[in-house]
Amino acid sequence: MSIKKPLYSIRDIHFNPEDLESRVSEIIKLFVAYNNKFNNAIFNTQFFSMQMLKYEARNSNEIEGIYTSHIEILTRDTPTSKKITNYVTALKNANKEINKNSFFTENLILQIHKDLFENIFTVDAIAANPGSWRTKQVQIANHFPPKPQDVPKYIKEFLEWLNDPEPFKQYGAVLEALVKGSIAHAYFEKIHPFSDGNGRTGRILFNLVLNKYQLTNRPYFYISKAILHDQFTYYMQLAKLDNSTNYQKWIEFFLDTLIYQLKSNIKVFDEAAKMVTIIRKDITKEDNEVYREIKKRIFDYISKYPIFTYVQVYNIVKPFFRNIEDNVFVNVFNQIVENFHIRKIPNTDYFEFKTIIDIIVGSDY
Repeated sequence: MSIKKPLYSIRDIHFNPEDLESRVSEIIKLFVAYNNKFNNAIFNTQFFSMQMLKYEARNSNEIEGIYTSHIEILTRDTPTSKKITNYVTALKNANKEINKNSFFTENLILQIHKDLFENIFTVDAIAANPGSWRTKQVQIANHFPPKPQDVPKYIKEFLEWLNDPEPFKQYGAVLEALVKGSIAHAYFEKIHPFSDGNGRTGRILFNLVLNKYQLTNRPYFYISKAILHDQFTYYMQLAKLDNSTNYQKWIEFFLDTLIYQLKSNIKVFDEAAKMVTIIRKDITKEDNEVYREIKKRIFDYISKYPIFTYVQVYNIVKPFFRNIEDNVFVNVFNQIVENFHIRKIPNTDYFEFKTIIDIIVGSDY
């Protein structure tokens, strides 16, 4: 395999910040709106955001051709869903570490990679050598990343740049966060320090940059759905950076992707609030006070866990209504299933609260 000229230094990357001002202004406004949606939501945002985090993990894996069903995402760990669980764990652990010391380190990146492959024993996972830099030369399409022996040197410079506020002092913290996140995501892919899992690690790094600069008062912000929305352009723009230090078009594309994601997330919250209002209003129409309370309890549970079994609902809700006969409870449960457009998943014991799933996935926005 012939090796092309060495990868350029991250400090040679250039862009025109003045051309980013309108995008940055729009992103600031959208983050304000996004934070307001979270802070003033009429439903439990903790559980809702956790479901969104699981779909961020699903979307990030899907970018790399790893597909997972709704059942695998929202119910329990299965061999297929382990990569989803690991992505969530890797992001949460890394976010705690950034909140603790505010610095990006080699150990942080290696731990993210290790977490992504935790307890996965496939041939590919073992070959990825979790938590270690790659030891072989690779080729990604037409791009030749640095030689294995040069990876630590590039990572060291990458981290020094990522932790250095000096080059961005004249631009302000928001532009620094957005530009650093955009460049870091792409340049990390150009180094390609691991045998596998580089894309997932790079997307987690972008999330960490936004979280470090506290653009949102929520612990996580996700972008994989927006990348999937325009995946062809994403890879095309990345490819243009193989031998170019001009990152202007890439940064503009990445900020446009962020704008799309913010608008999508805001739409998700609007749709969720609308759904909750309609269903709560419908429940209040129940004349029987006990039935009404049972329905409220069931709705609260299945809103948090939109893939569920009857046994799960029974075990959680029924103890609050010990004087109610089982056949009465079944009848109320069936009313919920019928009225809230819940479907039984074929060949399983699971029910799907499809309205919630559709809102979280947000396939139409």
